[in-house]
Amino acid sequence: MESALGMEGIERFIRREPVERIHECVLATLSLESERVDPRL
Repeated sequence: MESALGMEGIERFIRREPVERIHECVLATLSLESERVDPRL
């Protein structure tokens, strides 16, 4: 999933889409990589 989001971000960059559209992929990738938060905290 992370790889697919990364490729999508690169494709959006190449197509010169708005920065917000590129950041969607970047932030989604980062959220997948982050550690889960314990809901009890």
